[in-house]
Amino acid sequence: MMKKIFFIAVVFALPLRAQVKIVPFIGLNSTKMTEAYSGYAKGGNFGIFGVELEKQFNLKKYSPVSFSLVSGVSYLSNGFEQNYSSTISIGSGSYTYKSTNLQMKYWQVPVVARVNWSPFALVENWQLFFGAGVSINYLTYAHLAENASDVPLASFTNNPGLYPPPLLATYSDSRDVTSLGVKTPLFSRFEIGMKFKHLQVTYRISTSLQDMYFKGIENTWKVPALDSYYINAHNSRGYTKEKYFEIVFGWRFP
Repeated sequence: MMKKIFFIAVVFALPLRAQVKIVPFIGLNSTKMTEAYSGYAKGGNFGIFGVELEKQFNLKKYSPVSFSLVSGVSYLSNGFEQNYSSTISIGSGSYTYKSTNLQMKYWQVPVVARVNWSPFALVENWQLFFGAGVSINYLTYAHLAENASDVPLASFTNNPGLYPPPLLATYSDSRDVTSLGVKTPLFSRFEIGMKFKHLQVTYRISTSLQDMYFKGIENTWKVPALDSYYINAHNSRGYTKEKYFEIVFGWRFP
């Protein structure tokens, strides 16, 4: 009986295997995060790799338009890094330096619907496509480090010629914040791309659909809120969002 079930499963799996494309890929991720008051700040460029599975459905045998469902898994080790310094000469004056370094590691599982278009009937191995869907991210690691220094220049202004050493206020903290993060954040995903024979090129934009802030970090963080780039950006807007821009190159099997 078990041999019969195994044989039936193999027979039914063969046409499914022939219709599913397996696409290992590698590419570049550019991560941005919301900054204070408005907009996004670029946090750096990172590598990404994974594999996607695509099941295509043809409306008609020779139709130039087809639909497909895409899933898979990818690994992303990204983050956010900012260094900021400023000098204010009004009044007593001051010099400020701030640095933020956030490191994160994710496993990503997308669910995307694609529309595929063959613009030239005689070139059947070339397609353009547009996709939309979501990506479920699984946070496995997060580490935040920040430094801030404030140097009031009042002593130079009030006592010219004496030049006493300036006062220095320095704050620093660095710790694992994985337990404070959103464990399975949901991202929207939009993509456009091209398929030519075995080659596939995809440009993707993903945006977090929920607040990505490490909740409660402000209660024990040793860098004050006004001196912390990360906390201040969240407090000024009430939320923290991430946005990814990715270009990936894949090879289609079979």
